[in-house]
Parts: sequence; structure tokens; C-alpha cells
Amino acid sequence: MTTHSRNEFQLPLPLDSGVVPQPKPLGWRYLLADNIAFSKDVEDGIRIQKPARAKLAAWLIRLIQCGQCETIYVENLSLTKAEKNRIDKLCESRPVTIVNLSVSADSEQNIVIGPW
Repeated sequence: MTTHSRNEFQLPLPLDSGVVPQPKPLGWRYLLADNIAFSKDVEDGIRIQKPARAKLAAWLIRLIQCGQCETIYVENLSLTKAEKNRIDKLCESRPVTIVNLSVSADSEQNIVIGPW
């Protein structure tokens, strides 16, 4: 009597096979500001010193185009109409939201509370 054994085994399905559901990766939240910051418990937030007015639109465009960004918070956002239109189109083509945080020096506390 002859018996055959097979030397084979089944590997688990690769994560990118489409069969195994994957959680949506969290995007980064950026804060471009001079006077405010994220609280310490924000894990997916990156604070960047707000660039000069002449460079702000270019920075926003780069952050949107990088593909890793979910939300951009900007302290006292000011754009020209052309810059705003271009950034609006980019945000529509990618799932990015831009939030203008109006901060005034008259406020006693510059605290913004989430969740977002």
C-alpha cells in the first residue's frame, strides 16, 4: 500500500487581497499657527509655525497634495481669491478639509476644544 503525503500549507490571505477588510488609515491633522497649539493628547496632529503670507498658499497646496493629510487648521487664514479657488479645487479632488481658526489678541484664552 502506498501513501502519499503532501508538503503544502496555506498562507493567510495577504492584507491587500481585498478579502480581508482593512481599517481606513488615519490622516494627519496639521495646524499652521503662530499663537496656538494642539493639546498634548492629540496623537495625529502636527503643528507647524505659520509661514509668511506670501508662502502660505504654497504650503497649503503641498500639504494637500502629499496625500497624507486629512485636515489643516490655519490660524487667521487669509488667501487671495485665486489662491482660494485653487485650494478649493484641490480639496475637492482629495479628502482634505481646511479650517480657519480666527484668533484675536483680545481673547483672554485662545483655547480650541475638539473633537474634530
